[in-house]
Amino acid sequence: MLTIMSNLGVVPQLRRLRRTKWTRQVARAWLRNAVLADEPARRDDVTVLIGVRNRADHRLINALRSIRAQSHPPDLVRPLVIDYGSEPESADRTAEMCAQHGAGYLRVAEPGPWSRARCLNIGLRRADTKFLMTADVDIVLSPGYLADAIDALARSPLSVICSPMLDLPEESTESFVSAAQTGVELPLDHWKQRSARRMDMEFHPSVGVSFTVFLQLIRGYDEFFEVWGGEDRDLMKRLTQLGLEYQPLESGSFYLHQWHPKFQGVSEDATSQRIIANREHAKTTHTIVRNDDRWGRPTSAYREPPR
Repeated sequence: MLTIMSNLGVVPQLRRLRRTKWTRQVARAWLRNAVLADEPARRDDVTVLIGVRNRADHRLINALRSIRAQSHPPDLVRPLVIDYGSEPESADRTAEMCAQHGAGYLRVAEPGPWSRARCLNIGLRRADTKFLMTADVDIVLSPGYLADAIDALARSPLSVICSPMLDLPEESTESFVSAAQTGVELPLDHWKQRSARRMDMEFHPSVGVSFTVFLQLIRGYDEFFEVWGGEDRDLMKRLTQLGLEYQPLESGSFYLHQWHPKFQGVSEDATSQRIIANREHAKTTHTIVRNDDRWGRPTSAYREPPR
């Protein structure tokens, strides 16, 4: 069924068939009865994936603190940081921060160009929890976020739970730096009121919670995407083509995006050229399953650390 659904995207005349109500009903029945057959009985553990490169600063500390402050049972929450090519000093600091906050840490020493897709796929392929959340180093979760997302998936399992990206203002930086240094609790509700919804979107595709098996089924993010942009929207498109629905979290829980300069640490020339290539790839590629069977594993471009 998966191969049929994916390959419908290759032929333009058949692409429309994938969007019909009948095809979606068949796909969702298959997902519910075959792919999710054994999932409901499993315990509600969740992996939270964060990809980094040279970001061993207050943003990572605040992100990990917010994950460890979740109301979902702590033993069921497994943060995992994938360090994709940090300089040695930054890598050492990142590993120390992870140890302090009970997060898993994997370092890829020589990965080549930054690719959020390849970075997160390394963790995604290894994940063995029932649920998985894709996040970023600069995301701070409100305390009930994971519990509410998992409750929503219990009601609507063929979903990906998302929320708006609430961008903190630049003037918040001092408070968030101070909180990371002192351990003081951040007044997240206060800062929520001072944040701006990115592009007025109902939800942002870069942060989502769903069953791990769905993301592994389609071989994670498309590893073509490099430098910046495109991999999250592409993943959203493929999951909806598979038969899932993106569902905004309506419980009142939220997440905040810590302020930083756009394209920090990335050459503007490299960014602009790569964005063009990423957009063209997204526009012309219509399969659901991407990458080959080495996805999330070492290639000649990067080296995976020992397990």
